[in-house]
Amino acid sequence: MTGRRPSGLTRRAVVGSALAAPMIATGIASRAARAAAAQSGDGLTVTWGEDDATPRTYDPRVTSSRHEYQVIAQIFDTLIASDGSNKLFPGLATAWEVAPDGKSVTLKLRSDVGFHDGTPFDAEAVKFTFDTIADPKTASEGAVTQLGPYAGTEVIDPHTARVTYSQPFGAALASYAEGTLAPVSPAAVKRLGNQGFARAPVGAGPFRFVSWEEGRQVVLERFDKYNWAPGYNANQGPSRVQRVVSRFIADASTRVAALEAGEIDISDATPILDMKRYSGTHDYGTMIGNAAGIPFGLELNGSRGIFADVRVRRALAMAVDRKALSDNLFFGLIDPAYGPLSKGTPGYWAGTEDIYKPDPTAAMALLDQAGWKPGPDGVRIKDGQRLSGFYGAPPPLEPDTAVELQAVARRVGFDLKVETITFARNQSLVFDNAFDMLPVRWIQADPMCLENLFASSNIPSPGRYKYNWMQLNDPKLDALFSDGRAVTDPAKRDAVYADAQKRIMDTALWFPVHNQVQTIAYRAEKQGYHFARASWVALFYDATKS
Repeated sequence: MTGRRPSGLTRRAVVGSALAAPMIATGIASRAARAAAAQSGDGLTVTWGEDDATPRTYDPRVTSSRHEYQVIAQIFDTLIASDGSNKLFPGLATAWEVAPDGKSVTLKLRSDVGFHDGTPFDAEAVKFTFDTIADPKTASEGAVTQLGPYAGTEVIDPHTARVTYSQPFGAALASYAEGTLAPVSPAAVKRLGNQGFARAPVGAGPFRFVSWEEGRQVVLERFDKYNWAPGYNANQGPSRVQRVVSRFIADASTRVAALEAGEIDISDATPILDMKRYSGTHDYGTMIGNAAGIPFGLELNGSRGIFADVRVRRALAMAVDRKALSDNLFFGLIDPAYGPLSKGTPGYWAGTEDIYKPDPTAAMALLDQAGWKPGPDGVRIKDGQRLSGFYGAPPPLEPDTAVELQAVARRVGFDLKVETITFARNQSLVFDNAFDMLPVRWIQADPMCLENLFASSNIPSPGRYKYNWMQLNDPKLDALFSDGRAVTDPAKRDAVYADAQKRIMDTALWFPVHNQVQTIAYRAEKQGYHFARASWVALFYDATKS
C-alpha cells in the first residue's frame, strides 16, 4: 500500500439503498393543519456526515452508488414504498395488478402528487422515466438492470400506466420499490438535459434539491406541498425537518469528531469501536442495518494474471478463515460472507457456506498442483514469476480489510500488492483489464442483483461502465438469470437462484468477505431516523427534535 494507512472500514461498516412514498389523502383542512404544524417547527436541520466525498450524479436513473443514493432517497419517492424490513406498501402507486402471464403490471397512480418544479406526477412521468432508463444515451448503471426485460409503458389514462415486458418478470414489484426506478420530472430533464439534471435533480419526495458544493456538501429543503408519505411513517404531510445538509467527510475519525462537536447530527460508516462506545449512552444513539444484496467481496480477474487458473482462485478462497477475519476486524459484530448474496437477502442459499471451508493446507496443495512452489521469502514462484496480484482498494471500500487479507494470503504464498485508488483509477483498471482483484458490493433487496456483477450483459466496454469486471461469460448462468426473472412462484424462484449461486461459486471468480452492515451513530437530541429498503440508507423525513 502506498502512502499512510487510510482509515478504511476496519472496525466499522458501510453505506447505501432507499425508499419513500405516499398514503391516502385526508382532506384539505387536515392537510393545511399538518403543513402549519410542520412550519411551526421551522429551523430544524439534520446534518449528515457522508463518507464519500466525490459524488458524481444525483440522477436515480444513472447512479449505481449507494453513497449518492443517500441524497437521492430524500428527494425522490418510489412507485411502491418499502421499509427497512423490505415489505411493500402503496407508494406513488396506490394499487397494482400483475397480469397472469407475468408480462405486464398495471399501476394505479396517485392523482394528488406534484414534482418539486410544480409539474404533475402522472402516467406520462412513469413512461418517460422508464423509457429514458432503457435509452442507452442515459448511460444507466443500475436502473437499467432493475428495469428488467422492459418492452414499454402504455398510458391508459393520466393516472393509470401499464408496464409491459418482453418476457415474464417476477421481480417487477420489488423493482418498483427500488429508488433507481423512482419517477423523475420529465419537464426538468427536458429543460436541463441529463447532465444538468444529474446536478439539480427534481423528484416528488419530502425534500427538494437546493445546492451542491463540490467537495463540501449538498443542501436540501423541505417540500412544503408534500402530503403523500407512506402509511408506515410516524409523520404525515410535510416533514418537521426544514433543512437537510449532507456533508462530505471521508475520514472516519474526522466524522466522529464532527459528531461529538455537534457539527453533524448523524454519521454514516461509524467505526465499530465508536459504536460500542456510544451504545447505551444518553447523549448518542446507534442504528445497525444488515444490508441486503451482494456482500462486500472481491472480483478476481480470470482473464489474465495469476487468477486465470481456477486452482489459484480456489486456493485463495480456502486460504482465508472468513469468520476469524471478521471477528478480528469487526469484533464479531459483522458476519462473514460465503457466497454472492448476503444473509437476509431474498433467495439466499445457505449451501454456499460449505463450498470453501478454510483449509490452508489444501490451499497450498492446490498451488503446488498449479506449479507454484515456495520461494526463499515465502512467496510462491512459477517460471520465475512471483505469485503476485494487484489489489486496488478505493477508500470507501475498506482498504484496511485489504491489508488484513494481504497478511492472511501471504501465509500460503500469495503476494498481494495493496494500493488505495480513486474511482477514476478503478474505471481505468476495469476498462484496460489491468487489475487482478477489485472490491465491490451491491445493495438491493432482490436476488436479481446478481446480474449486476455476473451476467454477461454487464461486462464493461469502452464508455459503458458496468460491474462484471471479471468478464464472466457463462451462457448457463445467463439462462438461470433469465429464468429467475421470469419465475413468479417464490419457491421456484429461490431454487433457480440457488443454482445460480452455486454456479458462481464454482468459478471461484467471486471472493466473498463479509456481510454489509451500515453502522450509524447520531446525537440523541434529534431522533426518528429510519433505514430505507435493504437497510443501508438513512431517511430523515420522520426526524424530530426531542
